[in-house]
Amino acid sequence: MAANAPETSGYELSISPEFCITSEDELTCELTLVIEWKNEPFRPICILSDYKEMAKWCAESAQTHSLTLDIKATDDIQFVMIDKETHQTLAGVKLKVTPASEPKVRRRYRNPWSLF
Repeated sequence: MAANAPETSGYELSISPEFCITSEDELTCELTLVIEWKNEPFRPICILSDYKEMAKWCAESAQTHSLTLDIKATDDIQFVMIDKETHQTLAGVKLKVTPASEPKVRRRYRNPWSLF
């Protein structure tokens, strides 16, 4: 890390839930996502995402520490917290969208008929 780089250890970004499992017939993940952050010392920040439905969102107040979104997604979504003035990336997090695996078919080990 460069000596003149700003300290970013007081900045954290987290999401809840961190992943979503799609059903077999429905490949879209629908959920309410809560994005939370730690912003110390306070800087005006913006949250960016590669989720096409989400516009750039900025927090002007030091009292704002979360954002709630209704998400419909088929792929992973990346969220990044940046400094509003310098556009420096402070923290990032990814929502993982995982397709459900097909249930394993159980095989019967005994014959369906019986002699007794």
